[in-house]
Amino acid sequence: MLEKVIMLPFSMFLIFLFAFIAVIGVTMFGQLCSIQNEAQFLAMSMGKWGGYTEQAEESLADFAEQINRDVSSMSVQISEDGPVAWGKPVTAKLIVPFEFHLGSYNVGTYQLTGTGKSVSSYLGGYDVDYVSP
Repeated sequence: MLEKVIMLPFSMFLIFLFAFIAVIGVTMFGQLCSIQNEAQFLAMSMGKWGGYTEQAEESLADFAEQINRDVSSMSVQISEDGPVAWGKPVTAKLIVPFEFHLGSYNVGTYQLTGTGKSVSSYLGGYDVDYVSP
C-alpha cells in the first residue's frame, strides 16, 4: 500500500519532467533549424555577390523580426570581407541567444549557432556595396 502512495507522485513527476524536457527540446530544435537556414542563406548571398552585402543585412533584419529578436543581440561572423574572388569558399556563422523562460522566470540563456558555407561565384564588374556585419 505504501509503495502505491509513493509511486504515484513519483511517476507523475517523471511524466511531467519528460514532457517539460520534450517541449524545451522541440522548441530549441525549431529555433536551431531556422538559425541554420538563415546562416546558409547568408553564405549563399555572400557566394553570389562576393561578400556580405546590404541585401544580406536586410535579410538578417527580416529574420530577427520573424523570431522576435533585436538584430543587435545577434552576432554574425563572416570568413572575409568582399569582394571574394570566384571559386573561394565563404562561410557565415550566425549566433543567436535563446532565452528560455518559465513564466516570468528566466531559466537560462543559451547560444544557438548556425553555420552556412558556400563558394563564391562572383566575377568583378557588378556595382555591389559591401557592409560589415
